[in-house]
Amino acid sequence: MDLPSLNPASSSAPNARSLTTMAFERLRSDILLGELKPDERLRIQGLSERYSVGATAIREALSRLVTDGLVESEDQRGFCVAPVSREELQDLTATRVAVEQIALRGAIAHGGVDWESHLLSSFHRLLRAPLPLNPSDALQWSQVHRQFHESLLAGCGSTWTLRLCRLLYDKSERYRNLADRATTPHSRDTVTEHRQLMDAAMARDAERACELLSEHFWETTQIILKAGLITESGKARRSPGRKAAL
Repeated sequence: MDLPSLNPASSSAPNARSLTTMAFERLRSDILLGELKPDERLRIQGLSERYSVGATAIREALSRLVTDGLVESEDQRGFCVAPVSREELQDLTATRVAVEQIALRGAIAHGGVDWESHLLSSFHRLLRAPLPLNPSDALQWSQVHRQFHESLLAGCGSTWTLRLCRLLYDKSERYRNLADRATTPHSRDTVTEHRQLMDAAMARDAERACELLSEHFWETTQIILKAGLITESGKARRSPGRKAAL
């Protein structure tokens, strides 16, 4: 997927707000994908050169990322990528399970025919997406995987709950991408896991669907922890191998 140019000198240069938004999206993407590592110092000048955008837009983008919990700001020391830890991942997973189970119960109780149709079509796209054996496949799989989980919850009808779910998904996605070389895509049957989730939701079996959702998230967490993504000091490290389809 091509990303927009951030060069303000172009003939159709975007305004300051759109430059900040583009810088925010590029920074956020690089953090979630693990291109910018946990605890890495984020220097304004270096980022300005990296993304070809002014320092003001970079500072504003970083401030927005502090709010999202992906960047930390320290007095007199500037910005750095938020650290990772076993404790945060476990807390994140427990919180995500609790919040998404609320959304899932709401979707099962209130979702209509449109919700069912979108859920079926999103699963079909996930089923047809190639397993992430290379970067291009990984991007496609990641997109359809997100679409499936968003479709699963979309019928709940609560804007705030869905907003929280998206934030928690992004935080979880960062851990998974940092572990992208920790295991092989055939180490678990994700197709069956997602199919069972869809079938339980379509059958309006909230208890079964919530149980499967919890198992799905905790299985991913255990794979990441067993892969040695996070050292005892809480620092992230990369492991050799192929991307994990988690």
